[in-house]
Amino acid sequence: MRLLTFNFLASMLLLACSGNTSQTASDKPTQKGKVSSTMLKIIPTVPSYIPGKSQQDSAKEFLINLYGKARIELASTDSIEFIDQGENFDSVSCNLCGRAIKMEDWQNAMDNAAQRQFADLSFVTPCCHKKTSLNDLTYHSAAGFAKFVITISDLQDDLSDKVIRDLQDILGTPLRKIWAHY
Repeated sequence: MRLLTFNFLASMLLLACSGNTSQTASDKPTQKGKVSSTMLKIIPTVPSYIPGKSQQDSAKEFLINLYGKARIELASTDSIEFIDQGENFDSVSCNLCGRAIKMEDWQNAMDNAAQRQFADLSFVTPCCHKKTSLNDLTYHSAAGFAKFVITISDLQDDLSDKVIRDLQDILGTPLRKIWAHY
């Protein structure tokens, strides 16, 4: 009985989510209030790194001078967090051998790391059975872990390599760019 109920509910959910495919684009109801956005997140490659206050102030001033019309936010947290790419997420590969990592294996590793507040990101790959870090895996599109993040919304163009190098000098650490879409 339980399986039948689950299958029925799953079928109803699929039917509800599928929509009416006979509608034309002009017939479809619009979803008010739902606006997608793309933002650039910039994080240190070392998850626990938080730049000093003066470095953060200098970085914000530097970015405002270059991208004054964009919304620029700097934030830091007490614990390491997963900095995701939103809808841009595609897959995860091993940084050591290049093979794809099954979502179930990655999700289990993420669950285990989350239980420890991402303080330990070590991970033994299921493909080549070598120890690596969840932060070092190859995310398609880029993602990572950090206590500090710069978020730039409404950015019209990507940051040049020179801007990233200058920002790395200001913050005193190598950086990773993460394009997120929500």
